[in-house]
Amino acid sequence: MASDYSKLEHLGRVLWKIAWATIWKLLWHRVYFLRPAILRCFGADVGLINSIFASTWVEIPWNLRLAPRTTLGPRVEIYNLGVVSIGTGTVISQDAYLCGGTHDYKTVGMPLIRASITIEQDVWICAGAFIGPGVRIGRGAIVAARAVVVKDVEAWTIVGGNPAKVIGMRNDREAICVPIDGIIRKAE
Repeated sequence: MASDYSKLEHLGRVLWKIAWATIWKLLWHRVYFLRPAILRCFGADVGLINSIFASTWVEIPWNLRLAPRTTLGPRVEIYNLGVVSIGTGTVISQDAYLCGGTHDYKTVGMPLIRASITIEQDVWICAGAFIGPGVRIGRGAIVAARAVVVKDVEAWTIVGGNPAKVIGMRNDREAICVPIDGIIRKAE
C-alpha cells in the first residue's frame, strides 16, 4: 500500500513529534512568542504573539496559518492534513477538534482526502466543538460547546448542536474581541 506522504514529510512529522513531546511541553504559554517560534521552525505561518497551551496538538505544522492574537486552548487538536487558517483574535477553546482530513468512502480503496479549514477573525470555537473538513467559519461567528460543524458558518452567526444549526446572531460590536491571557475581552 502506497503512503500518502513523502519521505521528507514522514521525517518532518517524526521530528515535530519529538519537539512536541519535549521542548514544547516545557514552555510557558504566557510567554506568547515561544511556541509560535517553534511552529515557525517547522514551517508554520504563525504570528509571534499567540497563546498556545502545552497540550495543544498540531498534526502538520507546515499546514498551519495562524494570525496574531489567537488563543489555542488546552487539549485543542488541529488535524491539519489540509491547510488550516485561523484569523486574528480567534479563540479555540479547550478540547476543540479541527479535522482537515477524511476518506473518499465512495471509492473502494477509500483514498485520503486532505481538506482545508478556514476560520476567520474574531471567531470563538467553544469547548469540545468539532469542525469538519472543508469548513469555513465566517468572521465573528460562535460555535457553541460540543457543536458538530460540517457545513460553512456565516459571519456573525451563532451555531450549536449536532449537526450545528443557527441558534442566534451577533452584532459587530460584540464580536470585536481581544484574547488576553486566554480570556476574551471586548475591545474598548
